[in-house]
Amino acid sequence: MAVLTISREFESGGYEIGSALSEQMHYQYVGKKSFLEDMKKAGERWEQLFYDLDESVPSLWEKHDREYSGFISLMESRIYDNALKDRVIIIGRGGNFLLQDIPHVLKIRLTALPEKRVEQVMMKEYVDRKTAEWLIEKVDRGRAGYVKTNYHKNWYDFKCYDMVFNTGSQSHEEIVKILANALSERDTHATPYAKDLLLGRALAARIKAIVAMDQRLLIPTFEVLYDGKAIALRGIVRNLNDSRRIEEMACNIAEAKPVRNELRLRK
Repeated sequence: MAVLTISREFESGGYEIGSALSEQMHYQYVGKKSFLEDMKKAGERWEQLFYDLDESVPSLWEKHDREYSGFISLMESRIYDNALKDRVIIIGRGGNFLLQDIPHVLKIRLTALPEKRVEQVMMKEYVDRKTAEWLIEKVDRGRAGYVKTNYHKNWYDFKCYDMVFNTGSQSHEEIVKILANALSERDTHATPYAKDLLLGRALAARIKAIVAMDQRLLIPTFEVLYDGKAIALRGIVRNLNDSRRIEEMACNIAEAKPVRNELRLRK
């Protein structure tokens, strides 16, 4: 079954449209609350990092910090694992870029004129116009920077999405109806190939997250890729023991997928 990712400008109707579509189509809504619960399960440190770093621009120090890499790897793993469930709506956090070439994923963008969004913020947050404008600029800048840092993409580029909606000129009801039809059509793309590709990517993301969160392993560079046949471990490690430990961790997670250890020793 199809998966929907929603990229949204602040107060452009992401929650309202996603919730309405979830109820109508019996899809699971995966937003901030769900991701926070996942981080809580991972541990207090990851929960705190979620509060500090979720959809925000990391500082120069944070961007190169080991914990930031672990946080992003964990977030990506949860996005993939949620997508595996089918019939889910994934809100923000670069989901459309992470799942961009999975055939049964529909990627949409919600936008609206600043004035419309300012009115929404003033009404919901009980703030004045200047504060509302500041808040919109802050949140949107954070989301754009998060995407730029982690996916090297322009969050504002409409070509990155399958469909774009202006919620200032289209009603939520109209958009939900269009999306319901689009998701029904997208279901036909959930072929065995597409599902296997998503599963392989999800397993690779789990491996990367487990390794990135392991404080015993100091790895300068590390990637886990699924090429359609096997899961490949790539990067530079300090010693053979680390290489063997990572391979063992990967094999325990990879289920029936073969694992290729292409890790190299630091010279």
